[in-house]
This record gives sequence, structure tokens and C-alpha cells, in this order.
Amino acid sequence: MGKLSGKTAIVTGGTRGIGRAIAERFVAEGAQVVVAARHEPEAVLGGGEKGPWLKRTDVANAGEVQALLDYTVARFGSLDILVNNASVQLEKTIAQTSEAEWDWLMDINLKSVFLCSRAALDPMRRQGHGIIINIGSYDALMADPALAAYCAAKGGVHALTRAIAVDHGKEGVRCNAISPGWIRTEMMEAYLKSQSEGEGAERAIVAQHPVGRLGEPGDIANLACWLASDEASFATGQVFMHDGGLTAHAPYMNV
Repeated sequence: MGKLSGKTAIVTGGTRGIGRAIAERFVAEGAQVVVAARHEPEAVLGGGEKGPWLKRTDVANAGEVQALLDYTVARFGSLDILVNNASVQLEKTIAQTSEAEWDWLMDINLKSVFLCSRAALDPMRRQGHGIIINIGSYDALMADPALAAYCAAKGGVHALTRAIAVDHGKEGVRCNAISPGWIRTEMMEAYLKSQSEGEGAERAIVAQHPVGRLGEPGDIANLACWLASDEASFATGQVFMHDGGLTAHAPYMNV
């Protein structure tokens, strides 16, 4: 039996990158997984007897979020785990960011965490247990250049994580956040392609990691699996920095 046998999970933004790795790991550990995403995945999800199953959802829309929860509970009878992973990035300073762009990013990166968590609390409180895992970012603690709205949204995710844990712990709900560093995803590849010297930029980023490599989506999935398991029953209200040591050292000096 896997660590998550008999459990039901929702993973938002689960058709690629970190979300897909988490969904696939959860299935491998015995969970029934519903992936919420706005679009069909480029690579086909399982969809067979073991899943994961795709439910087209705009996670910034309260009605669609409730439909996602209703579908999951009706099909599987419970909701044990929610992973709030859906996220977008905007490479602009605050001076360059329009109000519409700010609202768009906040809706997907922060409002969705509020909407999905609020909806998930209903079945979790009724059954007396539940686990919420939010995907934050090291950019919530220190700012990369030209990511103003993204940094602000992820800071909100970290703060909301602690609030959920404090308010609903006595009802059996645990809530933690994972704060990834540089993970090799489509989002990171897009950033590297935007640089004049992509390979040089990647080498410079790797050099900042004491472990000597970039993270992989599976690295985040491994931690998410532990947090979703009974082994982590004493962990709540925490932000787990999972960044290969990136934030552990002082900035390098060019001397």
C-alpha cells in the first residue's frame, strides 16, 4: 500500500510542471486524484482506472471551484487533500504593471488559493480531517527583479497558509506551504529563453545552489507527498523552503 492509499486529492494547475509531478506521485502512492486546469494538457493524463482525472476549471471563479469540489466529492465520497498549485508569472516591475495585469495575476496566484481552500473546508470539516498544501515561492521572502506582482501574491499565499492552519487546526485541518526555488519547469524554460545568453544564465543560476543543480518537479512532489501523508501529522502552519540551499547563503560577491 502507498502512503496515500484510500485518499482523494485535488491538484490545481496539475497538467504540467510541479502540479503534474505532484498529481502523478499521489496516484503512484494510491490516491484518487482530480486535476483542475483551464486547458487540456499537452501530454495526456492517465485518465484510466487509477487516474488522475481532469476537471476543466477556472480556479479564480467561485462557481467553477464549487463545481470542482462537488464533482470530486460526488465521485469519490470525500476530499482529503487539496494542493493549490495553479500559478502564472509576470516579468514586470510594479511601475510597468497595469491594474488589469495585477488583477489577473492575483486572481490566479492568490484568489484561487482562497476560493479553493474555502470550498475544501466544507467537506474536510464534516469528515473531521483534511490537508491543504499551498505552493508558494522563495520570491515571497526575497525579490527577484521585475517580478513585483508575483512576489506580492506568493507572500500572500504564505500568510494565508499560516492563517488557515491557526483557524482550522482544531477542526482537523492541516495547512502547509512549499516554497520552491528554481525548478526546471516550463515557466523556468520560458525565462531562460528570454535571456540573451540562456545557457550562461542557467549556469549562473546553478552556481547559486549549494547542491550543484536545479530542482526538478519531482523534488517538490516528494515533499508534497510527505506533507499529505500521516507521517506529517504534526506539521502545520509551516512554509517549507525547498530550494537546494539557494536562500541559505549570503549573496556571492564579484571580487
